[in-house]
Amino acid sequence: MTPLVAGLIAVIIVLAGLLGYVATTSQGATVTRTVTAVQTQPVTQVVTQLVTVTAAPTTVEYTIGFAMAVSGPYAVDGPVRRDGGILAIEHINEYLKSIGSPVRFKYVHDDTKGTAADALKVVQSMYAAGIRVIVGPFASGEVRGVMDFANTNKIVIISPSSTSPALAADDYVFRVVPTDLFQGNVLAQLMAKEGIKKVAIIARNDDYGKGLSDAFEKAFVGKYGGTVRKLLYTVGQPDYASEVSQLSSIVSELGAGPDTAVFIIAFEDDGLNILGHARLDKTLASVRWFGSETLRRPAAYLPAPDGKATPEIAEFLRQVKLTGVFASPRGGPLVTKFEQDYRARFGRDPSPYAYFTYDAVWLAAMAILYAGKYDGEAVRAALPVVAERFVGVTGYKAFDQFGDARGSDYVIWQYRFVDGKYKFADIGVWRYPAEVIELTG
Repeated sequence: MTPLVAGLIAVIIVLAGLLGYVATTSQGATVTRTVTAVQTQPVTQVVTQLVTVTAAPTTVEYTIGFAMAVSGPYAVDGPVRRDGGILAIEHINEYLKSIGSPVRFKYVHDDTKGTAADALKVVQSMYAAGIRVIVGPFASGEVRGVMDFANTNKIVIISPSSTSPALAADDYVFRVVPTDLFQGNVLAQLMAKEGIKKVAIIARNDDYGKGLSDAFEKAFVGKYGGTVRKLLYTVGQPDYASEVSQLSSIVSELGAGPDTAVFIIAFEDDGLNILGHARLDKTLASVRWFGSETLRRPAAYLPAPDGKATPEIAEFLRQVKLTGVFASPRGGPLVTKFEQDYRARFGRDPSPYAYFTYDAVWLAAMAILYAGKYDGEAVRAALPVVAERFVGVTGYKAFDQFGDARGSDYVIWQYRFVDGKYKFADIGVWRYPAEVIELTG
């Protein structure tokens, strides 16, 4: 045997060993036969067998759970948000295919129905099916309902829209939007700038409603010397006529003038019911109204075929100049492609939180890839590293020490009638971290 052939055989033996290590998960038996053959067969035959070993690797598929409500308080906007996640899965797989990666992602969706109990059932079911990374739930109350189970069982939860400050903790729950400490501060600053000194709050008596109303009250009273009266209502009632009557009395006591406003913190069903009664009340119709970001749901609050609002409610919102803020869903160069692809795929415009759902799914997938394995503990450790280096359609997504988005600009919107249509018009922006309001219209 010449030194050249001996050397070549030595190299092939090393290569065979390396290939055996790489391919063990899907082609272990073939590798074993190849290594044995090195000792007894000519070089040319060994090379032929090695080519067989290096055939295209088996596809690896990871599942991301979609624990997302599409009924109850999310009957209108829930599907719009979920579809942002579906589009993300499709875009991720297109990219992985384009670079020749064997990895693919799929989603499994289940309806959490907007309640803590149902959200827990969904997460427990997904855990039993082996799912360890979940995007959703949407609401803070739902997130609270699954936190303990997720932490105990090391399930990564990435919520696209939970904002309650009370849920900030060093745990397995991550949130891609800033907490309502930001929204409360921005609204307080905006109302003070608009000359509002007295505010009557009507809010859901849940984690979200209490968290946002408390954050607003602390800023509005502490920073701007304002007066706040709060009315928290029980969620799930068939009608809120009594609460609206109480709200009217509070506004009368404060004084229904240009320096008094109502701040409503509601979801779809309860919000539309409250507004339906409020529009008939002269006192409530005589003051400015401000709303939480949950009211910026076009399908729910515009008199459109796929929505629930009536022209009368739409006109009331225009009359009282319903104004609010929303963590800016437009932060990067990927926005145009996302919007175009979303419209082409689903035949409608994305609502604001669909953008955040899209980014949440991208972060989940990238953290799994970065971790190198489908393991909740590893993905949890990878997420902050990935987020620190990720700019999506909603902008920079770095997390704070509690796994919540570190900050964001906020769009200032107002409900208006423009060119023959009711719409949420963007009228300004609050800049982060400068905390400066820039009104444009």
